[in-house]
Amino acid sequence: MIAAAGSSRLQRALLSFAVLAAVYWIASEIGSRVLPQRIWMVAHYVENVQLLPTYASLAEEMVFLIRSGILAQSLLASGSRVLAGVALGALVGITLGLATASAARLEYLAEPWIAFFRFTPAFALLPLFVLWFGLGEVSKVLLIAAGVAIVTLQGAFDGARRVPRVYFDAARSLGAGAGLVLRRLVIPAAVPSVLASLRIAVALAWVTMVVAELIKPTMPSLGYLLALAGAYPRVPTMLIGIVTIGALVLASDALALWVDQRATRWMRRRDA
Repeated sequence: MIAAAGSSRLQRALLSFAVLAAVYWIASEIGSRVLPQRIWMVAHYVENVQLLPTYASLAEEMVFLIRSGILAQSLLASGSRVLAGVALGALVGITLGLATASAARLEYLAEPWIAFFRFTPAFALLPLFVLWFGLGEVSKVLLIAAGVAIVTLQGAFDGARRVPRVYFDAARSLGAGAGLVLRRLVIPAAVPSVLASLRIAVALAWVTMVVAELIKPTMPSLGYLLALAGAYPRVPTMLIGIVTIGALVLASDALALWVDQRATRWMRRRDA
């Protein structure tokens, strides 16, 4: 059933991409003829700007980015930051979420702060992280980790709080200690919610990565590649960067969904 649902989801995704690709092809062919190639930026004109590049222009730019190694090096640098940020943020967030859910007083104190930071954009925290942690790699990873930690904290907290009180009463009546209750009752019950929040957090990490790489931007990185393409401007490079990040988000989401489905096979799911 899970395989069938996954196959159906893949077919819908491929159909959507095919329709989008066809629409863009039509729009780019028309745009290359009617859109201006000379635009005004800041205090001067920029010549030969492709506002809606054709597939031929995108292919030419893609070949350049691949042959020069810029794209591969940017993927490696940005991917390592995202991986480190997700690992650190998930560790902190899940631990704090389970700890907060286990104590009512901590719950009352932490809940307003969780809501506050959950809806605070990463760009707003950027100057603060620069002041606290400097312009190096640490501030970039920690900015990504902060967003991941808030989402996974909420997921672990919600999952642990959904355990019925009667389960705790039964465990204590059978002589189970706090450690055993945590390992055999709280954590297994929180796993579905934790995995669901981790799926959201991974996608959010790629978005936050673009903001984090504006901290002392250097090549190679996907965030700086986008910023550099916007400064010149080079629309084909911008579109390739956006599509690359989107593809990474989709791949990460598919991996997180696969792990979620394998780890929670015991749960009932409605058919896709």
